[in-house]
Parts: sequence; structure tokens; C-alpha cells
Amino acid sequence: MTKDKKGRKKVHRKVIHGTTPEERFQEIHGMTIEEWNEQQLKAKTGMTPDERDEWYIKQVKSTTPFDFIKERYDTVTEDDIKLVKDLQLLGLKDGVINVLLDYVAIFSRIGMVHPLVKEMGVNWHKENILTVEKAIVFVREEHKKYEESLEKYY
Repeated sequence: MTKDKKGRKKVHRKVIHGTTPEERFQEIHGMTIEEWNEQQLKAKTGMTPDERDEWYIKQVKSTTPFDFIKERYDTVTEDDIKLVKDLQLLGLKDGVINVLLDYVAIFSRIGMVHPLVKEMGVNWHKENILTVEKAIVFVREEHKKYEESLEKYY
């Protein structure tokens, strides 16, 4: 990538005028980052985002938390069993527990710390996140907030 006389970025002899990463991406690729991500998902999985969501919801609703933990970590410990039972006693359904465990597994850099997961479960219960669909929306909103906070620093 080079720059023109005014310091603007040039891609393959084309001056890019966008001021945000999203605008520059759209100028270069002719689509938004979201559209590009959807296209990549379709190419990799053969599913649209809606189809992927339906598949995911079916998976988390039809899998027990114990099976989910075993599939993710290859073993289920006594502490894992106690954690799941504590979350069930809070009133969280198995599908919601699976979304919570998946969220922790994907975004936690320190692993599944049981007291933290239990505290998150308590917060989800207080926030009335009692369905898989609400849990997914909550996780997406939290992830979006995280990405927006990163943008402030970069």
C-alpha cells in the first residue's frame, strides 16, 4: 500500500478516501465487513447466518451441559458437575447453561474458572436471561461492546 501526495492510502493505484476502517474496507471490497463475514461463513459452512443460528440453537438445546463440557474439554470433573448443578438450581435451563459455557470457553483467556462462571450465571438469572435466544442476543451484545471498546484504542 502506498500513499498519494496528500498522504491518503492508495490500493492498487486507487485512492481510498474512507476515514474509518469500515469505510475503507467497503471502498476496497465493495461490501461491508458484515457482508464479507456472511459470505465467508456461507463459503466455509454452506450455511447462512440464520441457518447457522438455527443449527446452534438446536445443538445447545439438545445437548446436556455435561456432554457439552466433555465434548469441549474431553473430561467432566466433580467440580464441573457441582457447577452445572448450581447453575440449574439458579433456574437456568440446560440450553442457557450451554450458551454460558460456550461463551466462557470462547472468550475467556484463563479458561473455565468455576466461581466466575457461577457468578456470571447468577448475573444472567438476575438479568432474566432464561432462554437460549436471549442468551445468544446477550452474548452478541457483550461481544459488540467489547469490539467497540477495542476500537477506541486502535
